[in-house]
Amino acid sequence: MEQKELISQLKTDGIAKDLCQQYQRLLERCGDTEKMVQLFFRGIDFCIKNDYPTLDFMRKHFKGKSEPYGGFIDDDVQGLKNEKNVVLNGNCRAMLEYDGYSVSNLFVRHNSQGSVNVSGFAVLDIDAFDNSNLVVAVAGNTARVRVTLYGNAQVQCIGSGIKVIKKNQKTY
Repeated sequence: MEQKELISQLKTDGIAKDLCQQYQRLLERCGDTEKMVQLFFRGIDFCIKNDYPTLDFMRKHFKGKSEPYGGFIDDDVQGLKNEKNVVLNGNCRAMLEYDGYSVSNLFVRHNSQGSVNVSGFAVLDIDAFDNSNLVVAVAGNTARVRVTLYGNAQVQCIGSGIKVIKKNQKTY
């Protein structure tokens, strides 16, 4: 699918899910995959709440293109360190590391699984959805991690400085 057609389809699908006019205009200005992934992160609450775009759509149109910008789909993710924004969609398996003075967001969806190591003065905010499963390990006592669990998401915590919030809802 050509870029213009892709944006048109995303806009049509978004309108069906009440995508606001501001984001419709922003979507129209997306000239490449990087800008689309950035827009996804800006509106991630809408995207996750409305399953937009769907996992099948992402697999078909973004797999192999969105990874350099933090959007992973059914990937084995190794060697990522201090990435500002990461979303694991589908059946990802990930080993992620955050240290130093990094401030980051991690979104884990569908059936993704991950191991997350945090140290130094890193601050990490994790939102986990669906049937995702995480192991979060913090070394030392200066790093801070907040994990918010939705749906059937699970987390195992090792170390201090981890706050877990369990929401009794599937999404935001």
